[in-house]
Amino acid sequence: MTRRKNFKGETTPRIVDTEYRNCNFTQPAPLDVAGDKRGIRLFPGDDTPRTFVECNLTNCEPPPGSTVTRCRAIMVETVETDSETVTIDGDTITLQHHANYVYGRWTPGGYVDYETPEVHEVD
Repeated sequence: MTRRKNFKGETTPRIVDTEYRNCNFTQPAPLDVAGDKRGIRLFPGDDTPRTFVECNLTNCEPPPGSTVTRCRAIMVETVETDSETVTIDGDTITLQHHANYVYGRWTPGGYVDYETPEVHEVD
């Protein structure tokens, strides 16, 4: 069992195991498949079912038959919503404001798409 590792951005983690606990597999953005947001397949080309417990699977799609327990498995995209230019002590900087658009989630039974994305302002 692999515990507490950060595999952010890795589709094939550097430690290949069959059970992961408290690991981060986050991918930067979901894939757009015919207008639907889908996760990036972990372990591409390897259909070995794996167990994920309390892992961050944001924008991920685990292999078929995997067990996913108490994991975060949503499809989310961070989008710039606004920007403004401000001057502080003579220095001019641009502030960017963002929101997270949550399109749905992955479950072992398939994707659950939200009819309208949930929007969460982040800054």
